[in-house]
Amino acid sequence: MASHRNATVEEMWDQNFGQGGWNLRFLRDFNDWELDMIGNLLHVLRDYKPSMEEDSVCWKGGRNGKFRVKEAYRLVTRPNDIVFPSRCIWVDSVPTKVAFYAWEATWGRVLTLDRLQKRG
Repeated sequence: MASHRNATVEEMWDQNFGQGGWNLRFLRDFNDWELDMIGNLLHVLRDYKPSMEEDSVCWKGGRNGKFRVKEAYRLVTRPNDIVFPSRCIWVDSVPTKVAFYAWEATWGRVLTLDRLQKRG
């Protein structure tokens, strides 16, 4: 339904609109049953304001985003120091059994075929 299907985020963001705003263009008017979906989309988008800074890669294994061999070595030699990704697993919209499976998989506790074969 978008008039520019291959447009980038930068092209849909209008900086000349006050503090900036989304400039979405569609091919046609919406049906009544589509209005709630579009309203939800616009509601979600209003909280997101893209940064005009250049994209960059950031090293999250260290203190200030800069890669250091010493910090990488520490992560390899002491993998237990890695923070458990609880924000990605324990979320409201995920069913409990799926979250529990992801939790077990994160710690390597899922009984996959190779692990079952080792047990006998």
